[in-house]
Amino acid sequence: MKRFEAAFNRLLDACGAISATLAFGVTVMIMLNVILRNAVGGRVPGDVELSEYVMLLMTVTAAPWLLHQGQHVRIDLMLQKIPRALGWACELFVDALGFVVCVLMGVYSVRVLLTSYGSGVNIVKEFTIPEWWTFWPMPIMFVLLTIEFVLRFRRVWTGPRQIRAEGASI
Repeated sequence: MKRFEAAFNRLLDACGAISATLAFGVTVMIMLNVILRNAVGGRVPGDVELSEYVMLLMTVTAAPWLLHQGQHVRIDLMLQKIPRALGWACELFVDALGFVVCVLMGVYSVRVLLTSYGSGVNIVKEFTIPEWWTFWPMPIMFVLLTIEFVLRFRRVWTGPRQIRAEGASI
């Protein structure tokens, strides 16, 4: 299990690096756009559309990495005020709930992807692409999130009976 977790952690680190690289790429494209508009009155073709697709990929790659890092949105004020054992139970409950939600969303995203693929619908903007191209990252993200919730549950279950250290915001 430790080898799997280590490999999975490297995969999540790669996801974070991909997301950062995509953010850098969009930043360079925006900068290039500003230069082109001011210098020659031009622009990067498809800049807005490319930015939209890149933001989707950034979200998909960053979400599992952020969850693993404990940097996701977390409201832990209540956890700071309740007894340790109860906070520990809340951590387990939220991880189990996150697992269930990610499994359901993963199943739904696969259904949407397959329906879109079967329909042959295209998105027509500056680029014309099959609609399913925008859906394929979602099942991957939900698989990664599901695995991370299982590992989080395991870490809380086998660790000390308190709220997670990375979640504390005091």
